[in-house]
Amino acid sequence: MSLTISSSLSQTETYKTPRVKLSMRELEALKKLPTEISTEGEIYASVAFSSHKLSLAELKNEQLVVDTSKLTYVSYSDSKKNEPNRTVVIRDPENKNAYMTLELSKANVERLKEKFDGENNFFERSEGVLRLNGEAEAFVAGWLHNIAIDRNYAASDTDGNGLIEKDEAKTLTIGFERQTNYDYIGKKLVKISLGSGAHYRALDLTPDAHSLFVDTEASEQQNGKSSAASAQYVAFENSIEKELEHTLMMDTNLDGKVTLEEGLLDKFGQNYRKNVLRDMNKFHQDLLEKYADLNDDTKLQNYDFGLYKTISREDEETLRAQMRQDSLKISTESLLDATRNNTQTISDMFEQLQKQTSENPYAFKPEGYGFPFDLADFRG
Repeated sequence: MSLTISSSLSQTETYKTPRVKLSMRELEALKKLPTEISTEGEIYASVAFSSHKLSLAELKNEQLVVDTSKLTYVSYSDSKKNEPNRTVVIRDPENKNAYMTLELSKANVERLKEKFDGENNFFERSEGVLRLNGEAEAFVAGWLHNIAIDRNYAASDTDGNGLIEKDEAKTLTIGFERQTNYDYIGKKLVKISLGSGAHYRALDLTPDAHSLFVDTEASEQQNGKSSAASAQYVAFENSIEKELEHTLMMDTNLDGKVTLEEGLLDKFGQNYRKNVLRDMNKFHQDLLEKYADLNDDTKLQNYDFGLYKTISREDEETLRAQMRQDSLKISTESLLDATRNNTQTISDMFEQLQKQTSENPYAFKPEGYGFPFDLADFRG
């Protein structure tokens, strides 16, 4: 999907927002500093649960049936097998009279123990199962509720086989809106601000995830080109238990929140800021080529993309078709004007029109839609 800067008045005004008035000395000092990249906002937040903490005697006498059968998972996001190796038990957050048996990695269990080191928060049962209690139980239950209910994993598993497969992923509410702007002095990017907007949108309403539901090759190409500056979803797994393990890893400080920063680090790696700077520099260069008057070394300016909303795949296709029709209409009118004024022959104009529509018939930026460009296209 290749999007261009909109030529609408409401969008072209966004890059003319001035910042504070600075002296030439202050401007020169800013130019010498490395570009600052700020990442703010949350992607996911666990639900606050209160859990009755059992005494040691109650834990020893607790009667429950534990399912210790081995489970096999295949990740929806990267197809890698990574089987957790500790069986844990908690009370079902949706039914306090029932229990849930889960598989977690030893690494996450150790992190939980370090975070929730209160008395009797972890009880080793005789069958080799770890019973979570108190704060630890409430914390894991909160994330389970968020994954199963808020992110819609439970309802999306329409065939009830415990896995999110193929089109079932469309209804996972894991897409989010983005907010991005940057300050600049002429060609120099001073600060890039990345933020997240409203949370929990269906994945099918997330433009950069649409290729997941086309074919494997297209999906791999799109995921390979995704940019941290514009991504509207992060990596996800294909079952509640696998996503619990994944979410606990993303929640690096175990505070019950996955920030945009944590999500981007998980999806794009430690160099995501370097990649953002590369992509935004390329966009800014193209912007200055199109609007030369913005290349002004005498003031600090800002380009604000606003809120990048979500849109369904069907609406995206409708908008693309409409924009293509509008493009053809404008080009046809230009053709007629040119022939009336004898500036070009009809055959020349038809050749130009054919070339234009075949090369890039779908480049557009509908108002309020997605990112006003495809940063992934800048990677060459």
